[in-house]
Amino acid sequence: MADWFIATEGVKVVKDSASLWPQIITAVSSAGAALGGVYLAHYFTRRREERAAAAKQVSERLFIATELVFLLEQFAEDCARVATDKGEPDQQGEYSPAVKPPELTVLNVSGDWRTLPSLIMYRVRELPVLQSEARRDIAVASAHSWAPYHKEVFQERQYQYARLGLKAIILSRRLRKLVHLPGSRLDATKWSAQPALWQVWRQERHRRAREYIPARNRGVLNKGKP
Repeated sequence: MADWFIATEGVKVVKDSASLWPQIITAVSSAGAALGGVYLAHYFTRRREERAAAAKQVSERLFIATELVFLLEQFAEDCARVATDKGEPDQQGEYSPAVKPPELTVLNVSGDWRTLPSLIMYRVRELPVLQSEARRDIAVASAHSWAPYHKEVFQERQYQYARLGLKAIILSRRLRKLVHLPGSRLDATKWSAQPALWQVWRQERHRRAREYIPARNRGVLNKGKP
């Protein structure tokens, strides 16, 4: 009798368990669908936010790059005027600069610097420091120049500002390429800023090289003397 009762109850448990499987499967499927829906919603939200952030970065980069391009190119134009300045004589025939050197200030740029590549940002922020060094070198040359022509001052002045102007043009070109701006007009003619700066810089480099070689040879000869 006991065996029959156990067998009967076992059959009932098996039957009840079998009837629960559809409910279990439905519950698991519903939970999986809910989790999948949450994941997809999170995924698409994240993708939408990433696209919005990328679009904002592109817009910010275009803004600051455009601002810097025209600032740098105006600086290069002003540098070209200094680099080609041969001075004007006063009533006594002593020469002095006819063109005032430009002052580059990048701290007033209002765009987001963080959107720029680190190397470009560094080189742009470095330019005012290089200009300070150029002024110091010009001052040293001024202390060793001779009236009335002050050739040493003008040579140093022309070289330093040709160098600064070319650096500004190189940075401007990189920024234009970065944000797909049209090409610069600074090399449109042979009288434009870029060829003028390049000519002055190249001539001064050649002159310095010609002066350096004899000076180096004299130093070697002096070292060989007892």
